[in-house]
Amino acid sequence: MWSLSDKTRDVLLQAGWNPNKKVELTETIKFLEAMGYQMFNPVVDALSQFGGGEYKFRHPDGSLETFHFSPEKAIGDYYEKEDFEEFETRVKEPFVVIGEAYRGNIIMFISQSGKVFGKNGSSLFKFGEDIYEALDTLCLFKKPVEIE
Repeated sequence: MWSLSDKTRDVLLQAGWNPNKKVELTETIKFLEAMGYQMFNPVVDALSQFGGGEYKFRHPDGSLETFHFSPEKAIGDYYEKEDFEEFETRVKEPFVVIGEAYRGNIIMFISQSGKVFGKNGSSLFKFGEDIYEALDTLCLFKKPVEIE
């Protein structure tokens, strides 16, 4: 099990994250289940700890970077679960949409085993083995691994 690096924790705290606050997920879970998603513990754990607000912080080059863990905002009324089935096939396990990264350019997912992925167009990337490694990838500007 990973934990947050000190630098990632600092970025999240400066962006408004409160580690003592758990996000109420009743409506989010209803929304996702209505879309056809099955809830997995890693999804519930990640969204209850980091869900809700948008995280904004500065890239080393000075530009603004953002991500959020709000499935409703990521999916809206544009996407259907079927739109992502090809990506589930590629990672060989089901997953759930959890939010967006890189200023809305990547849709983020957590798989049944807890791995975190993101997609842009037909490209699929692995951000981490779990939410903590994925947050390090996002906050420390590490390059996610592209999945063929």
